[in-house]
Amino acid sequence: MIEIFPSLISANLLNLQKEIETLEPYCAGFHLDVMDFHFVDNLTWGFDFVNQIRKATKKKLQIHLMVDYPEKYISRLSLNPGDIISFHIESPTNLNLEQILATIKNLNLIASVAISPFTPLESLINLNFKLEHVLLMSVRPGFSGQSFMPHSIDRLKALNNFRMAHDLDFKICVDGGINAQNYKSLINNGANQLAIASAIFNNNRLENLKKFI
Repeated sequence: MIEIFPSLISANLLNLQKEIETLEPYCAGFHLDVMDFHFVDNLTWGFDFVNQIRKATKKKLQIHLMVDYPEKYISRLSLNPGDIISFHIESPTNLNLEQILATIKNLNLIASVAISPFTPLESLINLNFKLEHVLLMSVRPGFSGQSFMPHSIDRLKALNNFRMAHDLDFKICVDGGINAQNYKSLINNGANQLAIASAIFNNNRLENLKKFI
């Protein structure tokens, strides 16, 4: 069954507790975009804000680090075992990817590699470690409300085919521009999770969420 993670970047930030309480019974968890105004041209919440959100829900959190040097963020996030931290394969870092993944896993968290829409999938496929989770971006990282990039379907197919051909069990979450018109195609082509922002947080949140479950 598909897992839906409402992306709180599009929520009403002045009523975030209410937003979470409304959607929590019907979703797998919540997606949080952390941006540093360096890796992307946008700035969102910091450690304290994320840690407060962690206290506000019992559901899983999916932390999407769109930042330079993601290793600096990991230890300052107070998360629950099984929460997901996604860091970009394109991010500048003082560590190698294996070291970042190990840091995340040693905290009993799910280590996820995020990949931007025009980064070749070979960057993932040729890695020298077993993938646990992939965040496949279907818009350019940095801003909510962008249109879904159609070539993301082909990228999802290719990643899913690689997973099946090598009998791997990593999960694929698609993030960006997902709506009622394209989500079924994503499910049919191998997505396990969907991070959805504007299509949920537009008018009636609960009614919008239920369209995807």
